[in-house]
Amino acid sequence: MPIFEYRCEDCCTEFEELESFDERDVPHECPSCGSKNSARQMSVFSSPGGPGSSCSATSCTTCAPAARST
Repeated sequence: MPIFEYRCEDCCTEFEELESFDERDVPHECPSCGSKNSARQMSVFSSPGGPGSSCSATSCTTCAPAARST
């Protein structure tokens, strides 16, 4: 099951819920204030070799072929 991120519109607390896709738009109770006035947030993900990674192209098997071709 995926993890969805939410933000309470009443107290601005951000929280996550592990749930099915069918439950993602159901109102969620804020763990801080108990309000069900929450909004699903855009999630951010990272991938190996992406911006901000600590990958070293000479030792990384994912990045090394691309680094050699430049």
